[in-house]
Amino acid sequence: MKKNLRNILVLAMGLMTTVSFAQDWNVDSRTRIDMSGDNDKMDGQQRATLGATWGGSDWGIHISSDVNYTLGGDAASMGIYEAYASTDLMGFASLTAGRQAINNGSGALMSGNDWGASRTTWDGMSFGLNLDMADITVGYHSQNSGGVDEEDAGNMWVNAAGEFSGWNVNVLYMTDEAQDDNATGIDISG
Repeated sequence: MKKNLRNILVLAMGLMTTVSFAQDWNVDSRTRIDMSGDNDKMDGQQRATLGATWGGSDWGIHISSDVNYTLGGDAASMGIYEAYASTDLMGFASLTAGRQAINNGSGALMSGNDWGASRTTWDGMSFGLNLDMADITVGYHSQNSGGVDEEDAGNMWVNAAGEFSGWNVNVLYMTDEAQDDNATGIDISG
């Protein structure tokens, strides 16, 4: 299954580049080595990300994959990191749907966990308002945890960010339906 999925993705990426209006390719490789403890210890983790974006002036499609492996250890793993489509809604708002790495504010409550080998993504939709005073994003993500009555476990969030008189302010409110909980984050920097 993994080999077939890889072949389909490679073929799709190759074909899409021939019919797209604009394209952008990106590659990111990160290596982390832990040499703490005894001098013999050398634990290294490698992550490589390959991504492509296609689009026009008011729409876009983005896909990227992660390859993770531990040097001298575990077998490599590969997975889709991001796969989403976005569109501009008459210049006033944007709509994005799919698997997204979302970073709001400081990232303490909601982030893509970029420093880790296995990063966090959110499968859902986000609706962003492009206002003069602040950028406001409303989003929803849903997941199926596999258990009984867990078909609608997910969360909803509202993020507002702006710059006011030299101060950067970000306010995030999010809910967690699985835990029946919520959280608020406020970031202020100047």
